[in-house]
Amino acid sequence: MTRHQRRSPVSAEQAQLNKRLRAVLARLPEIERKVLECRMGLVDGEPKKPGETASHLGLTINEMKKIEARAFSRIREVGNLKGLAKHLDTK
Repeated sequence: MTRHQRRSPVSAEQAQLNKRLRAVLARLPEIERKVLECRMGLVDGEPKKPGETASHLGLTINEMKKIEARAFSRIREVGNLKGLAKHLDTK
């Protein structure tokens, strides 16, 4: 049995979710993608605060928040987000 065949349904579901998320993020302009990756911890598993993200990317907090809002707005417009919607709560 291969490693892929031994995957639990949860990890297979997570892998599918990650694949869909990457596809959606790939449609964003680079700065929007980087902001979301940093804020949500998609690269290192550690979500960052707005100030940390802004500093890391050389932005002001206000600029970072506007870019983040624009990115979420674009994501909501890019078609079928079934399975991702619960992860997009920006409140």
